[in-house]
Amino acid sequence: MTSTKRHDRSQPEAWLLGEAREVRRELLATVGWAGAAGLLIVLQARLLAVACQRIVIERSGISSIVHLAAGVATVALVRGGLVLLSERRAVAAAAVIKQRVRSVLYRRLLSSRPAGLAGEETGALVEAVTAGIEGLEPYVSRYLPHLALAALLPLLALAFAIPAEWHSGLVLLFSAPFIPLFMILIGRGSEKLNQRQWQRLSRMAGHLLDLVQGLPDLKICGAAKREAEVVAHISDQYRQGTMAVLRVAFLSAFALEFFATVGTAVVAVVIGFRLLNASLTLVDGLFVLLLAPEFYLPLRTLGLSYHSRMQGVAAAERIAPLMHAPEDAVPSGNLPAPVTVPLIVFENVSLRCTTERGGLSGINLELPATGMTALVGESGSGKTTLARLIAGLTRPESGRIMVNGIDLQQLDPESWRAGLSWVSQRPFFFKGTIRENLVLGCPDASEEDILTALDAAAATTFTSQLPAGIDTELGDRGAGLSGGELRRLALARAFLRNALLIVLDEPTAGLDRENERLVGEALERMARDRTVLLISHREETIRRAGRIALMTAGRLERVVTADEYWADVRVMP
Repeated sequence: MTSTKRHDRSQPEAWLLGEAREVRRELLATVGWAGAAGLLIVLQARLLAVACQRIVIERSGISSIVHLAAGVATVALVRGGLVLLSERRAVAAAAVIKQRVRSVLYRRLLSSRPAGLAGEETGALVEAVTAGIEGLEPYVSRYLPHLALAALLPLLALAFAIPAEWHSGLVLLFSAPFIPLFMILIGRGSEKLNQRQWQRLSRMAGHLLDLVQGLPDLKICGAAKREAEVVAHISDQYRQGTMAVLRVAFLSAFALEFFATVGTAVVAVVIGFRLLNASLTLVDGLFVLLLAPEFYLPLRTLGLSYHSRMQGVAAAERIAPLMHAPEDAVPSGNLPAPVTVPLIVFENVSLRCTTERGGLSGINLELPATGMTALVGESGSGKTTLARLIAGLTRPESGRIMVNGIDLQQLDPESWRAGLSWVSQRPFFFKGTIRENLVLGCPDASEEDILTALDAAAATTFTSQLPAGIDTELGDRGAGLSGGELRRLALARAFLRNALLIVLDEPTAGLDRENERLVGEALERMARDRTVLLISHREETIRRAGRIALMTAGRLERVVTADEYWADVRVMP
């Protein structure tokens, strides 16, 4: 079990390294420019040591070190230019990866329409596409180059330090491993905290999006202030978690600086004693002493960049599954859809979901032409998955779905969906007039057709009382009307579309008794000459269905009539 978990943890970083290989030329250029700057550090230290030797030991005049000072200044300027080039190439490499991942992920999300990615909420997806992708930049632009430099520059410094003063070289050699050791030990605890923060951020994004979408209802119910307190509590938890990550980060930085400082101090002591014993020249001693901080610098920088690694891996853990998630296979036939009310038959249909719940196993179900069939079961029992199969948003792994004797996979998807209407639990209404929202799926509808559909959905009673009737402007997501009124407009839109198959997902959830009665009566009228599939937990709504299919954990328990259901089955809340 342990090895499996470790393998799973390494997969996001393996994906991230695979993306980095696409920009390896830029990363190699980054390391190359930084390595050249490291060589200049050695030259700068040697020039400074020679200048001090001439002033202190040889007692030469200022004129003898003018050219050395000019050389030091020139080297410093060139070093700055090389570091600038290195950082620009690193940022450019990260920008290429971000652009590529964002484009691929965005196309992936668009290609999943209208089904969406199963099990993924909008807020979490938006957070992954924005903050998640931005979190990849530090890994590419900082951690990877610094990892290479930490392996290259200390060896380069040792190659010059040991010939000049091998005692100090040994001190540097044996003290260097302590820095990455403590970096790993402290980084493990910080990595867990960082991953937890990403999970909190994802949940908080989804929660805030739900609140914004439901803000009108919260105001109506007087719950806006309570939810504001909840948001403040969640924000405070996120703040405390962020401070915990920062505490560990500062502890890591302190440990790295401590060992680097101690190592440099020991080198200074060794050089001091050797200078007192006259066994070392001042130029070599100063040269090694000036190299000592530069020897530890790449290791310290890598330790600080280790937090960039954790940030990148945490982001990759969120993005990599989205990039590699299997796409729903959709029907791709070319036969025209039936023009009569469809008889739909499930023949041993099975489908596994990526999540633990929502799959189907061995479903044998008949949805008769005309009439209403209700799907009843606990959340996660597979009701919505079954509806997605009917709509052609995915296809079964095994078994067939027959439509008037024709396999659904042989039907043209556009032709099939043209005769289908889906009324979701939260029907979508854009900012515009009621008329514009009603004719969204039927732009050629006449005035008479619109009024007939409103009557059938029991929506005329409130639309006629509006100031501008059906030309009344609605706000975003239908702001200005109640939930019951919006659901009746959604049913009117389904009537107007004149679809032969209607799929309704919790059409009466959250409605009061009167609105539920009106919507239920509209459903009964709709089912007289259409095939209607109803998903609901509401007792009053289920009573109106002629047949009730009981589902449990992805399996169809049995199909009963309404009378049998109320006689033998306990209604679920």
